[in-house]
Amino acid sequence: MTLKEIAALAGVHPSTVSRIINSPNNNFATKELRDRVWAIIKETGYTPLPYARALGQRKASGQPQEREAIVCILGRRVRSIDDNPFFAQVFRAAAQQALTMGYTLIDYCYHIDKAILDWDPQNREKRPLGAILLGRFDDAKAFTKLEAKYKNLVFVGRNVIGTGWDQVLYSGYEAAKLAMEYLILNGHRRIGYIGETDGEARYHAYLDCVTANGLEVNPKLITTCGHNSSEEGYEAAGALLRKAEDLPTAILCGSDVTAAAVIHRLYDADIKIPAQISVMGMDNLEIAEKTSPMLTTISMPTAEMGHMAAQLLIGRINKLHNLPLKLFLPHSLVVRESVANIN
Repeated sequence: MTLKEIAALAGVHPSTVSRIINSPNNNFATKELRDRVWAIIKETGYTPLPYARALGQRKASGQPQEREAIVCILGRRVRSIDDNPFFAQVFRAAAQQALTMGYTLIDYCYHIDKAILDWDPQNREKRPLGAILLGRFDDAKAFTKLEAKYKNLVFVGRNVIGTGWDQVLYSGYEAAKLAMEYLILNGHRRIGYIGETDGEARYHAYLDCVTANGLEVNPKLITTCGHNSSEEGYEAAGALLRKAEDLPTAILCGSDVTAAAVIHRLYDADIKIPAQISVMGMDNLEIAEKTSPMLTTISMPTAEMGHMAAQLLIGRINKLHNLPLKLFLPHSLVVRESVANIN
């Protein structure tokens, strides 16, 4: 399968496919077109030309042609990777990096149970050489099962885990702390929170910042919902509006998906943003630039997470390092339109 053939199947020019594959932030072209191209790459097992030639040489010499492939495993149970847009971006970046290094992300598993059960160790055609683990894994026993099934593992998440695996890490706590500091700097004292709360680092950062700045922790300004559900975010915003005696001047949301839903609900309640309530997001996903007003948020390095995870895994597969490496990646504030200065 060549780049031209991929382009023909997708109905686009080969240069478009090339730019999609090599886009550093996976933002070239529309999401629908990107998804179509990557689905074709996955289905056809496309390999870049230098590596395709190497495979051809191995075939001509009679050497075994076991597919050089890796897999992504998402810790939480979801219907599709697109239900978690944050890790969908990480996954796509990992797929890009793996492809440029001659490997294919042949599949991703929606949750840990599927990852443990689906791969048959006797099926050499589809046996992955390693796995990238994304997100929270609440069952410690799963680690032992994963180690028995996959020789090479890399973890991508918010907190260091006690394993001998390579790890690519980011701090949800410090990111939320930066968001709170920005809201407080802009004069906000009644700050609400909408997002996950159970074991959630971003929520703990919210509480710590409220307390550290002598502000009131008001349960009526806190509503729990999942980070990746627009419906839950919309309903949670409605719940906060109903129970709050005095509305907050700002709301910190646990994700951009939640923040976009909150903006929608506030708009339906005829509340002006940010004139009456400011809204702060987290993650800097594509949706952050599509809200009205555009969302002020904290950018997490999703592209770098995916790139580095693939590089570490492939390096471990090729025995380029033996020590368990831990890479801590930074975050940054992205100021747009949804937060007002009320000093």
